Amino acid sequence: MKNRSFSDFVRRYKEAAFALVMLVLFSLVIYFTKDIRLLVINTTVTARFWPTVCGIAGCILSGILFVQSVIEGVTLARREESGEIEKPELGERFFEGDRFRSLATLLLTFLYIAGLKTFGFLLMTVLYLFCVFIMLAEKENRKVWKLLLIDVVFTILVYLLFRYVFKMILPLGTIW
Repeated sequence: MKNRSFSDFVRRYKEAAFALVMLVLFSLVIYFTKDIRLLVINTTVTARFWPTVCGIAGCILSGILFVQSVIEGVTLARREESGEIEKPELGERFFEGDRFRSLATLLLTFLYIAGLKTFGFLLMTVLYLFCVFIMLAEKENRKVWKLLLIDVVFTILVYLLFRYVFKMILPLGTIW
């Protein structure tokens, strides 16, 4: 019976545990941002700016996810104890559904980062976003030309924003 209650606890609060792990990782991003060497100091947006913004945003979102997950876990436990919903069988898989999409998105992100130096921001961002859009879009919404158009326009707008507004040069790549 103890094993069953532990598996119930894990099933109910796995998202909360994930949120805590992400909170720690984003906190580390903020902490290590101070070690980024600045080549140009007389600009308002330095190399430390965006990692700090992403770290703070990640911490906030992780905190929100943690609170939501704990509330959902407590609610689920109460509903199961009252008999309102059935407890899943012990052999049910914890990570069913979108596991493939999550792992594929993570792999695509690593490939994107690895390819930036060689292929540059423009090419890698277009390829990355297109693959993610195709993978995450519902089958009835997979209009390839529409997704490609959104992808290319977004990539160009981001490039222009960083290049001319923030005056930051994005990776050009050795091949591009």
